[in-house]
Amino acid sequence: MRGVYVLIIEVGRPMEIEIGQLRGVKFEPGTYAYVGSALGGIEARLRRHLRRKKRAHWHIDHLLGHQDVRVKGAYVLETTEAMECRVAQALAREFPVVSGFGSSDCRCEGHLFRCKESPLLRTLRRIGFNPF
Repeated sequence: MRGVYVLIIEVGRPMEIEIGQLRGVKFEPGTYAYVGSALGGIEARLRRHLRRKKRAHWHIDHLLGHQDVRVKGAYVLETTEAMECRVAQALAREFPVVSGFGSSDCRCEGHLFRCKESPLLRTLRRIGFNPF
């Protein structure tokens, strides 16, 4: 399956982390949503994100590598189109963006959002995502 995915992430405690050129990114405890694409295969990409031990390649790897951060679930939209930025822009209209996170290769403000889980899941279903 190819397409776009949204990871539902729980940050368990306040933290500040260095991520590439992003200096001192602050995270408050709560729920976050990360938008990514996997046009080469969603299953493999999600398995990679769920592994604790891996070389940090993307911004999300740095966040998920912390002990007090866990993936609660994932939602997917099967597509062969590059829709990651369109999904990120749709979420940015409804949820606060972690500026610069996950968007170093595009013009989006960011691909990570601080959100309440219930409104997020309603939004994802409305735009066509399904639980993975």
